[in-house]
Amino acid sequence: MEAGAPKNVATLECSLAKPVYPLISRRRDETGVAYVHFVIGVTGKIESIELQKSSGYTRLDDAALAAMHASTCEPYVENGQPIRAAHTQPYRFTFDD
Repeated sequence: MEAGAPKNVATLECSLAKPVYPLISRRRDETGVAYVHFVIGVTGKIESIELQKSSGYTRLDDAALAAMHASTCEPYVENGQPIRAAHTQPYRFTFDD
């Protein structure tokens, strides 16, 4: 792994904001899962956010991205040292929400 490259990890300590299910998407019976990839820095600040895989609906994807932007994380610590870390978070949009 090159110096400074984020390590892909299975879990991060984050307070994830719940996405707002767009009303028009509910009315149109749009459901799906948007996968959002993000990187946190050594301070826990989210450095980058991108849509990794679409739900199939732009409105749902945008809601997932907005939720990730509103989320906060703790630094990822390995061997007592904080390091940059990357994770992919699924946001599920179903009518059970």
